Order: sequence, then structure tokens, then C-alpha cells
Amino acid sequence: MRLLIEDCAVLDADQPQGYASGQYLVLEDNLITAVTGQRPGGEFDRVISGADRLAIPGLINAHTHSPENFLRATTDRLALEPWLVHLFGMCGEFSARDYYLSIMLGVIEMVRSGVTGVVDHFWMNPPLNAPALEAAMSAYRDSGLRAAVAPLYRDAQYDVDYGIVEGYPLADTFFAQFGRQFPPLAEMLAVVDTFIQRWHGAEQGRLRVLVGPSGLQWCSEALLQQSLELARRYQTGFHMHLLETGLQAWACRRRFGGSGVAWLAERGLLGPEVSLPHSVWLTPDDVECLARTGASVVHNPAANLKLGSGLAPVRTMLDYGVPVALGTDGAASSDNQVLFEALRLAALIHNPGEAEPERWLSAREAWQMATTAGAVVMGLPGRLGQLKPGYLADLALLDLNSPHLLPLNDAYRHLAFCESGASVRTVIVDGRVVMHEGFIEAFDEAAILAEIRQAVAGRPHQQPVPPAIAEAIEKFKTFQMEVTRHERLAAA
Repeated sequence: MRLLIEDCAVLDADQPQGYASGQYLVLEDNLITAVTGQRPGGEFDRVISGADRLAIPGLINAHTHSPENFLRATTDRLALEPWLVHLFGMCGEFSARDYYLSIMLGVIEMVRSGVTGVVDHFWMNPPLNAPALEAAMSAYRDSGLRAAVAPLYRDAQYDVDYGIVEGYPLADTFFAQFGRQFPPLAEMLAVVDTFIQRWHGAEQGRLRVLVGPSGLQWCSEALLQQSLELARRYQTGFHMHLLETGLQAWACRRRFGGSGVAWLAERGLLGPEVSLPHSVWLTPDDVECLARTGASVVHNPAANLKLGSGLAPVRTMLDYGVPVALGTDGAASSDNQVLFEALRLAALIHNPGEAEPERWLSAREAWQMATTAGAVVMGLPGRLGQLKPGYLADLALLDLNSPHLLPLNDAYRHLAFCESGASVRTVIVDGRVVMHEGFIEAFDEAAILAEIRQAVAGRPHQQPVPPAIAEAIEKFKTFQMEVTRHERLAAA
């Protein structure tokens, strides 16, 4: 397949206004082979007009949970711990088709807003099962999107257990019992091993698998060690939540007697293949440790704001050279999958915490978080995130007549501060057109949306919250508020 995009503007960091006009992009199979100011010769299988279009690298959503696409706009005014009680109390079981449809719903939203790659930290209810994983990868295969799926699994709940020891009345809640119903570790790892062998590198590399332990406070040392061994054996990535909330920081300090990040480093559980979504409650020593070991972080500003978790020390991480990518997180905690929103938030929300404007995130730094840093998390550094010969052909064309981009004074500032995703017209992934001029070519969007409407009708999350779940939410509210208040006072 040889494809030409003719006479477009191309995002270009070397140009004063961040773009070059009158450019031609040649895509051959799944690679960009030329970016030139002259029309290339030869025959093309398809020619796309780039008139009034800005070509940008596709955005990479480096952390989400696709089942939550069915659960958007179901809560507000809940911090993470009681929010989790609501999530797993009200989500209901998912069939294989439910997982497929929830992924496709997210894909539609992401494609329409310029995302070409996604890291899906994929939780399952019932936990870790092969039919769900097969459905997930089948959906991403059919969608045309680039995806890295990290099956989420755990074998502990140290945060809840420490709360019970401290006298909080959590033990009789359904959520505490839910957190003790895990398959044996060997059984879980066998499912992940089989999944890696079947799907890692499928579709000529467009589909990847990451190993995805749930979080430091929810995993035994044996699970973490054996999971990282699995990731290194198959040369996949390792993707795990880290220190999202004050309560998690408290639980990890209770468990380790000090820094959870230092504990990971001491046991060889950090490295370039490790990506750590959230990483909010970090000390400068923690950041230095991440930089020294080569681990990366995924910043999820919308979810961290909605759940009141805090602000990750992004400026400090960038100063130390830690790769910081961007994620939407799941749609039940951030309520959409629009990475341009995460990009704008990341570019703005840290300013009040820095007295010197020179330390505020620049538009170009924020853009790198949404592109090249995301490529690191996907396991494709130096292959995604730029429009250069030899890079994978993942890109989007934006309408220069959009009010978000007109007049185009500085392309990077427009993308970071102005764009909402509404200007996206065409999306190409792995050299294949997924959407052109607003029409999704890769699959039947209308049929998928119609089936989703039927699939979600009457699901538990649309019903009133049962008394047992409401009571558990209130107990976890108290637990979260009291512990977090103490953590914030201690950090002040």
C-alpha cells in the first residue's frame, strides 16, 4: 500500500511557527518514507488532499481502562477509594461482547479526537479471564487503532487490610470480601503468558501486550517479581498504578516502612520497561530513583482532579529526565477519552505550584507528553510520535479552517492550549486510513453504536445503588478522608 498526502502543512519543531506548509507525505505499508516539499513521483494506491490540513503525529493515550466506557458520568464528589467501591459494586458482570463493545465505544471517541495509539490497563469482571482478553484484542484488531493491552490483576489489598487493623469498619463490606477472591498466582500468570504468546506483536506489530499488575498496594512481592520476569522474558512492558492517592501512600509506607519507590528499586522492580500511571504522591528522592532506573510515568490530570487525588510532580520529573506520558484514565473517573483535554490540563494546572513562570510546562513539553513519551510506554520509542521517514505511519489531519486553529500563530500552542479534538478530520494508523473527512472507514460506526445502546440498557450502573453498596461507600469515605487528612498534614 502506497499512500500520498499532498500539499499539507506538517507539524515541524524546527520552524518558527511550528509547522511547514506545502508538504507531501509518502506512506508505504506502515511507514512514513518521505516528508518533502516536492511532489514525489511514482504511482500511489491512494492520494489524500492535504489542502487546508495540518498533519500531526497521532496522539497516544498512555493509560485507560476500556470497560469504563460503559460507566461514564456515573459518579461525582467521590475520592478514589469510595469511587472504587461504587465502580465494582455497580459495574455488573461483562460478557465477552460487552468488552468488545465498550472498547469500540472508546475507540470511536479517541479516533474522532486524533488518538492513534492506546494503552489499555484492562480490568475484568469476573477477574482475569481468557474470553475477555480475546474479546479485547479482537476489538482492537477490528478497530484499526494501535493498542497495547495490559491485563489488570492483583492478589492483595494491603490498603483495606491496614484500615481494618486501624479499626475502620471495613471487614464486613462486600468490597473487602471482593478483594480476597483471587485465583492462584500461578493460574493468573498462566493466563497472561498465553495471552502474550497469542497476541503480542499481532497485526504486523500494531497490537501489543503489556504485563499489568494492578498497583503497589494491591500486589504481593511474588506477583510483582514473577510479573516482571514474564515481561522481560517476552520483551513486553510492565504497567502498574503507583501512589495515586494519599491513602495509597499511607498504606505503602505502612507496608514497607519507607518509600514504596525505593522498595521497588531495591528489589530490581524498576527499569526502562516499567511504566507507572499516576505517580502523584512522590518525593524528590522517589523521582530521582525513577530517573536513575529509567522507568516512565503516565500523568492522568483529569482523573486526578476529579477524584481529588492530587497533582503529580510533573515539572520535577521532567527536570530529572523521567519520561512523562499522558493518559485519560478510564471514562468512569475522567468521563471522556479525549486526550486533547488531558493535554490542555497538563499544560496549565501545574502553573500555580511553580513560583517561576520559566518552570511552567511549555506547549512543546506538553505535546511531547502526548506523543513521544507515550511511545515509550507503548514500547515503541523512536518509532512513534514524530512525522519523520522511518517512523510508523500514525497521524491525523486537522482542519486549518477550524476556529481552534485559525489563525495558526504557533502550531504547538494551538495544539496544547486551543484544540479540543474537534478539528480532526482524518486519522491514519499503521499506514491505513481509519477515518477520512469524518467518516470512519475501518468499521461500521452506526451499527456499533446501535448495539451499544441495547447492551447498556438496564445494566446495574443505571439502577439505584443498593443499601449494602451505599453503606460500603460511606465507610470507605470516612476511611479515605481521615487517612488523607493525616497524610496532607504530615506533608505540609
